[in-house]
Formats: sequence, structure tokens, C-alpha cells
Amino acid sequence: MDLLGFAFLHPLQPYIPSALNFTLPSNTSSLTTIEKPFFPFRGWHVHTQHLLELTHVLNGWGVQGPQDKQGWQDMLPDYQAFLIWLIANRQNRFQWIILSAEEWIDFANSTERQSRLQTLTSMAHSVGLLVGVDMPLALQQQHAMFMTTGKGTLQDQTKEIQASIDWVVQCGFDYMATESGFSEFTHPDDTLMLAWMNISTSYLYDKYQARRMYIKCHCSTGQVASDYIDPTTGKPINFNFLPIFADERLGIYPHTVQYYRLDDVAPTYGNDNFTYMLDFMVREAPARDTIYYGESTYWVNYDIDLPLFLPVYADSRLYDLRLISSSGGGQHLQGQINFNSGWEWGYWMGDVVTARAAWNPYMNFDQQTALTTHLGNIARIFGPPQQAIVQIIEDVIQTQRDTFINGIINGSMPANITRLNGQAYLQGWDTWSDIMTLADPHTSTQPVKEGFNDARLDHGPSYWKEIEPLLAEMEMRLFSSYNALIKLSPLVVPSSLPFFDEILDSLLVMCLRARQVHALYDYAASWDTPDRSKDWRQQRLSDAKYARLNATQIMLHRETLYRVPSSRIAGWYYNPTSYSYGYLWTVHSSYYWIRDEMQATHPIGNETSPCYMNIINPIDVAFGEGIYYNVTILLYEILEKFKWLGDITECLVAPEKEPHY
Repeated sequence: MDLLGFAFLHPLQPYIPSALNFTLPSNTSSLTTIEKPFFPFRGWHVHTQHLLELTHVLNGWGVQGPQDKQGWQDMLPDYQAFLIWLIANRQNRFQWIILSAEEWIDFANSTERQSRLQTLTSMAHSVGLLVGVDMPLALQQQHAMFMTTGKGTLQDQTKEIQASIDWVVQCGFDYMATESGFSEFTHPDDTLMLAWMNISTSYLYDKYQARRMYIKCHCSTGQVASDYIDPTTGKPINFNFLPIFADERLGIYPHTVQYYRLDDVAPTYGNDNFTYMLDFMVREAPARDTIYYGESTYWVNYDIDLPLFLPVYADSRLYDLRLISSSGGGQHLQGQINFNSGWEWGYWMGDVVTARAAWNPYMNFDQQTALTTHLGNIARIFGPPQQAIVQIIEDVIQTQRDTFINGIINGSMPANITRLNGQAYLQGWDTWSDIMTLADPHTSTQPVKEGFNDARLDHGPSYWKEIEPLLAEMEMRLFSSYNALIKLSPLVVPSSLPFFDEILDSLLVMCLRARQVHALYDYAASWDTPDRSKDWRQQRLSDAKYARLNATQIMLHRETLYRVPSSRIAGWYYNPTSYSYGYLWTVHSSYYWIRDEMQATHPIGNETSPCYMNIINPIDVAFGEGIYYNVTILLYEILEKFKWLGDITECLVAPEKEPHY
């Protein structure tokens, strides 16, 4: 079908050419193509803890709730289209997290739900896919369905784990993935955790015809297993690496987050980089099944929910597979499972490259040629300007590598990129990213920035000497790429315009975000600057507002073109996740854009509090239902440290109804 001009880019919208431009050669044997995959394990993780296109159907829900069976059945064609996309992009398995919550626990554990899940696994099997379920051992974060409560004796916990596995296998799943800890930030006793790993692994393998269990090894920092010594350092081992002491039949998913390469600077989750994760993979791959677990979307504040168009994801995931393969682990690494959290706003581009890189990372090419080849396979649908389009996308990727990641200005990278990388400023900030940064900047789940008040008071890096030139560089380079791309629009094959226009709109919105942030910081930093006139400051504020309003028009227009009803993925309503809103609601509402504008223009007042415009329940989202202690302690520590914040009770509650700003 590729030869005939078809393409499987967005999972819910295959590209169908207006005409078949293909001539049968006289020697038909030349049509025979023999390929084999580079990696045997080529998988996809749909992160259903976020309200995505398939979150309802994969959890047995209809849009109206768990009892809405007809609504669930109506979404099966979307699921079927996704299965075809997986096959077309050379994948052989996928998995998702099944959810549960006290308010709908009867359905969560019901035979009716099992029946619906059996339908899903059967559909996947019919096209040749293996299907896995991600069920944490005891992690109680974001409505994840877990195997054990951790209560009672080990014998009681064993019975819970075994009953959970029995339930899953009855649904038709071929393998299981799991996670350690109670959340990304909290964990039980390390010896108990290891016992749960061994119990689940052996029970699944021994009872169910060698079915396999895999466990995620997260890149979060600051937690150690005090009873187990890292053989490479002689110190207590990183809690996330505890599985190296488990049953050798337990496979591992070494996990990195966001768009960073394994050897990039990566100022997130307390890391400087992820090179230790590369070393971990290379070291463990000969001993047990090892599958790299990267991401092509992160979601929370970081990328698609602004939205930021980030083709750098494609570059990084391709690079990582090539790096692993050339670092001594390639002959043992089984492949990749890719974390995915949404498909709109051009994110299908990174998904296609990431998926196909596991089939063929073009190891006989250099990185740039391999990337150009993969992007060219996508851009062929655009017709005559395809090479020029690829070049512009590669220019955007280079801009993102230079400025978003490395903070390079005029060819020079700062010695320390903390608060001097572009991603820190373009990404969104909400209540809990603010709080985590206040509590300990080194453990923030996203790069930290110099806040608007910091820029006013000239705390941290000098705004005018170090940050403003970076913001200006990003804005200039991004708009340069957009201006080059829009000139190609008349040359694009008409049938491919829906995909081209999506890339064009996505790039423009990111340009406008760069313009807004630059203007807001200019306005805030010149609050008491003698060489900046009042008129100049007001003009910069006007520039920021115009950029936001222009972006809002584009975002609302694109809502009408989403591949599923916008109310499903951009609405605010009751759903199976711990969030009250779809993954694109913050785009629909311009949430991050407005919050930044309000904080930049109000140096005192409620707007300066991290609780301002809070939209999540931290008990549910970050720490799990019923776990109040950690949240309370964290908030009191922050209140004690920053007494000027005042009342922070709003941090503990989410709006009961959809807020409008």
C-alpha cells in the first residue's frame, strides 16, 4: 500500500491518495520485497491514565459512563483503525493501563467489563497483535487498577496478586506490565516490593503457559532500596533498579521521559541526563528481557497540551535506538515499548518515526541520513515539495535541539542550563509544577525556569543578558521556519493538505507561544527599568495578548478538525481518569497561556500563589486515593518555607465545574 501511495500517519485518519500513481513493471519479480525487523519487540503503550482518544473504549466505558455499552460499541471502529495503524507501522504488540476508582468499583471488577476487554483483545489477536495490560503491583496513582492493597500479611497480599492476575488473563491478555512503588515518588519497604515482583512473575509464568511480566524502571530520583546494594557503586541501589534482584523471568522497561535523548542534558525528575539509564540497559540486557521505554508524548504541562509542535521527539527516539544498538546492548536488547499520550497537533509524525525506527533504524546510515529517510517516508504524500518540507522540519528539530534543550545562543551553550533552556519557558506551568519546584527544584518533573517575579527582581540568571537573548533566538528561528513552510502550501498535493495544514497550524501556534512568552517576560522584567518606557512596556504586553488571541483562534479552528469529537478529548466531564478534563482541554481553554499572562501582569495578589488556577486534585492525581499524608506534609513544608504565600488550601481542591477564564 505504501507503493500505491497510501500512508498510515494519524492512527484514526489513514491517507488515501486521490489517484494511484503506479505502473506495473514488466518484470513483476522486482515487486518482491523481503524485510526483517531489527528488534523483535516493537510495542506501543497508550497511556490511558490521561483522557485520550481511546481511554474510554480501552477501559470498557462509553462516553456517558461505564453503563453506556452502546457508546462503548460506537467507539470500536476507532479502536480497529488504531490496530491497523499499529500493523502498518510495523508494531507487533501494544498495552494500556486499565483504571479503577472507588466510585465505580462494581463495574471495574465486573464480568461485564471482562467481556468488553475480551472483545478488545480478540480484535487485536485477529490482526496478529499481542496485547498486554499494565497493572501496577501497588501503585495507587491516577486511578490505576493495582494488584494488592499492601494490607495484611504477605500471604494475604499473595492471594490478592494471584486473583488480580487470574482476572487479567481471563480477559485474554498475552502478557502483563507492572510498576513498582505506591507512586512515582513514594514506595513500600524494598524487601516487600521485591517479594511482590517475584510472586507476580512466577505465578503468571508458571500457571499461564510462560506468559511474561515486565516492570517499568522509572527515571525518577531520590529513592533508594536501603537493603540492597548496587553492584556497580557499592551503595544502596536506586529503588527503580530493584528488579535486578528479582526472578530472572521478570523483564524490565528502562524508562526515560519527555523528548530528551539518552545522552542529552535532561534537567527533569532530578536528573542531569539519562546516560545512567543507557548504562543500566547495556548491563542488564544479557541477563533478562530488556525493552527500552521512551516517549513520543509526555502531556502534563510539557508538550501537546499547550500545544507545542515537537518533531524533536522523532529525532530523539530514532537516535536512542541507534545509540543503544551501537553501545554494546544492541545484540541483547529486545526492542522498545513507546509511551504515547495523544495524536493531534502533528504528534503522529513523531509516532510514525518512533514506531518504524524499531523495525529499521537504518544502522548503515548516519543519524541525519536515517532521520531524513524516515521523515521522507512521511512527506512523500505532499508531492513535489516533499524534500523542502523535510528540510524545514529538520530545521525546526535543530532549533529545538539548540534552544529548547541546550540553550545555545550564537553558537555558545551555557555551562549550566538550569533556567537557561528554552523548554523551561515555553512549556506550561500549573499549581503542582509550581509547588514541586518550590519544594525542591532538583526534583521538579519539568525543567525549572526563572519566574516572572524573579525576572522583575533580577533573581537568578540575569534576564536581559542571559534569558532574553534565548527567548529572542527561539522566536526568530521558529518564525523563519514557519515563513519558509507556508510558501510551499500552493505546491502541496491537494489530497494531503489536511496533514500539511495541521503541521503548518501546529508550527504557527508554537511560534506564537514563543512570541507570547518573550513579550510577557520583557514586560515583567522592565517593571522598574529606567531605560524602558511605559509605552514600550505596554506595547510588549499588547504583543503578548495579540499572540495569545491569534493562537486561540487557530486552536479553536483545529478543534473542528480533530479525528474524534472535540468534546471527548477537549471537554470537562466525568470520565474514568483522575482528571476532570480531556488531554486537549488546556488547549481549548488556553489555560497555560492565560495563567502565564495573569502571573506576568500581577506582581502581587492571588495570581502569585502556586494555587492560582488549580485544576487538579493532588490526592487523586499525584499520590493516589486516600493517601493524604504526603500531600499535607509537602504543603506544610512549603508554607513554612514561603510564608508570604498565605492560604494554600486551594491547592487541595479542583473545581467542581469547568472553569472559564
